[in-house]
Amino acid sequence: MWKTATLESSIYLGTCLPRRNGQENRVPLEELTVLSQAARQRVFMTIEIGFLFLILGVMVILFLTEIFPVDLTAILGLVILIFVGFVRPNEAFEGFASPAVITMLSMFIVGASLLHTGVADVMGSKIHAWVGSQELRLIVTIMLVAGILSAFMNNIAAVAVLMPSVASIARRANLSPSRLFLPLSFGAIVGGTTTLVGTPPNILVGSLLEEHGVPSFQLFDFAPLGIILLIVSILFMITVGRKLLPNPEPGASLSSDVDLANLYQLDEMLFSLRVPKDSGLAGMTLEEAQLGAALDIQVVAILRGQSKELSPKPATVLNEGDILLVEGQLSDLKKILQVKGTEIRKTSLSRLPRPTLGFSAIRVRIDENSSFQSKSLKELYFRESYGVIVIAIQRGARLLRDNLGKEKLHTGDEFVAIGSRKALDVMGSEPGVRLLATGLSTVRKLQQHLFMIRVNEDSPLAGSTLAESRIGELIGVTVGGIVRGEETRLAVSPEEIIRSGDSLLIAGESEKIANLLALSTIQFEPEKTPAELESEETALVEASLSPRCSLIGKTLKDISFRQRYGLQVLAVWREGAPIRLKLNSLRLTFGDALLLQGPRKKMQTLAKDPDFLVLSHPIEFVRKAKKAPFAIGTLLLMVGLVITGLQPIHVAAFTAATLVILGGTLSMEDAYRSVEWRAIFLVAAILPVGVAMERTGTTSWLTDTIVAAASSLEPHMLLAIIVIMSSLLSQCLDGAPTVVLMAPVVLQAASRLELSPYPLMMGVGLAASAAFMTPFSHKANLLVMGAGGYRSVDYLKVGTPLTIVFLILLTFLIPLFFPF
Repeated sequence: MWKTATLESSIYLGTCLPRRNGQENRVPLEELTVLSQAARQRVFMTIEIGFLFLILGVMVILFLTEIFPVDLTAILGLVILIFVGFVRPNEAFEGFASPAVITMLSMFIVGASLLHTGVADVMGSKIHAWVGSQELRLIVTIMLVAGILSAFMNNIAAVAVLMPSVASIARRANLSPSRLFLPLSFGAIVGGTTTLVGTPPNILVGSLLEEHGVPSFQLFDFAPLGIILLIVSILFMITVGRKLLPNPEPGASLSSDVDLANLYQLDEMLFSLRVPKDSGLAGMTLEEAQLGAALDIQVVAILRGQSKELSPKPATVLNEGDILLVEGQLSDLKKILQVKGTEIRKTSLSRLPRPTLGFSAIRVRIDENSSFQSKSLKELYFRESYGVIVIAIQRGARLLRDNLGKEKLHTGDEFVAIGSRKALDVMGSEPGVRLLATGLSTVRKLQQHLFMIRVNEDSPLAGSTLAESRIGELIGVTVGGIVRGEETRLAVSPEEIIRSGDSLLIAGESEKIANLLALSTIQFEPEKTPAELESEETALVEASLSPRCSLIGKTLKDISFRQRYGLQVLAVWREGAPIRLKLNSLRLTFGDALLLQGPRKKMQTLAKDPDFLVLSHPIEFVRKAKKAPFAIGTLLLMVGLVITGLQPIHVAAFTAATLVILGGTLSMEDAYRSVEWRAIFLVAAILPVGVAMERTGTTSWLTDTIVAAASSLEPHMLLAIIVIMSSLLSQCLDGAPTVVLMAPVVLQAASRLELSPYPLMMGVGLAASAAFMTPFSHKANLLVMGAGGYRSVDYLKVGTPLTIVFLILLTFLIPLFFPF
């Protein structure tokens, strides 16, 4: 006999049943229980889907902002998915053993064998000999060569291999590199679409098909479409794209050191200084003089009589009468050297006249909940907001005294500030600020770093305001007050006028102050010395950071660039403009191009460093040319194994990678170095996201939405929507995450709509490679950015119409080769 339930009991069980004809609707209790469980399951799945979308949304934001490296973001996402239970522990690291990752890793090594044996170099270096100096022919040939190489090499590696040759071609043809580097990048990206192994999205598409029980694409299934896309891309670049490429004025090419100097606008920053008689600099070495640290300049040449020493060594001794050709900001240097006519001496609190009434000092510590956390004094507008001056920051055992405005405050930092008691009370009462001590006695520990600059009658400082003098900013010290007559005025206003007879109370490094005294004797030359920056022994070259550069995120000071490489950086090209000041503190980013000056032998050493690509005066490497036939034969063997069906692509690629190492085309060390490990970890860590989407029901929910919307659409329209979504995602994310996110949904949608998965998955893979609209959508674009002098708008102008053409072609061509 069936048990029954009334409306009340149904509510209790989680199911509300309506009345029918005024009567209670009674249903079997067992059925009601099943319904309530299903409802609870639906609610639980909805919560899981929402939480997964939250995780993916945060990952996308991190991918875009690159707060963390993209591979670290993917790994963090994987860890979270494991702990919330969306991915089981035994599934978490299957991505590292997936056919896609094995194929990618192997192809990095196979591609490196083509580089180390000189196959890629020969193709690049012959371009100018083949087609001459005509721009149109050069664009066609460069894109074809890049496309052929990237069919069997990583896209970024193909661009890196060809960049020095293309830069050399630009010089010979008297063209700006901006006319050739973007076609090079686009050719490599499109060329990768011609084979299954040419680009990570293609590899992933084939691998994910197999994981879902569908036979993968074959090695050359992409070739008909890829070749058409490459041809159309070339036609686009020599017609519409060529008109949209940046077109610098004549003379902006890199044909000589003068052109490089003009391109980086060095003339605006070059001027001459003379070491006069009886100067404190005479007899010092450049390293001892510390001109760069004290005056923020670089000495690019020393003229001594009729001789000239370019890129002088740190050990070079300065003599009286030497003329120094330096790079820097002339107006700033003149202000720094206003210390002429002043006297600088050490002082102590006991020697100072009585401070102005109402002024004091305070020592505080920054706690975790402070609003000062991770912000610099300059960002906080500290002086303007509180009316006090910070004269030192204690960070652990370090006492910071220079350039305090730029230092970001951290938990545990202690700082000493001076100002009016009222202002100090306001600042000391801020949340997260712990008061440690008050009174001028807090400054006593800093006495050895206190100095007085006495302003004499003939000093250029007299009559100017503190703000106009910029003495604190330019010298990197803190002006704590002014001693005037019998009174010490602390925390004076920036608008305070400096009078003759005043003494400026400053806090800073004693060595820097001593250097400043010696440097104050330097004299400006009335005319600029001719700026020849290159000779038989000294070169002026441009170098770009390589794809796997270990220096990204570090400053030149961090890596002791001058001491490490024996070269000096005169400027950095970033996002279409040169940076010439404060280079020591500039953090290097991928895509930067560096203008370097130094001995030619050092340039040859730099060219062999895997962190750099030397773009001007390329150095001929000693390649293992005798091994070239073996490298090509191994590549052909891999192709043969796949075409005949003897082995799947990941086994064939891994076999080829093993053989090129065994055959001596590259060592194990070179093989490990050639792998783009960030890409490997990115793909391996992102693959389990597909598992999480299916387990939480996210894939089914998205598929239901697509099927409901697509049931009334033609398959061509569905394909168009998919390729647009895939392309838009790839402009923001890497192509690999795009494929991982879209593939499960597309495969389920194809099954529900009874369509072949091949055209839809082909659309996902190829559209994910259509990354032309921003420099950040593909690392090949970013790699040529600095060297080509491009801005983000250049990619948008040239890449947007090419992307539109690309997607239209995919929508109409894919069904011709892979019917629905």
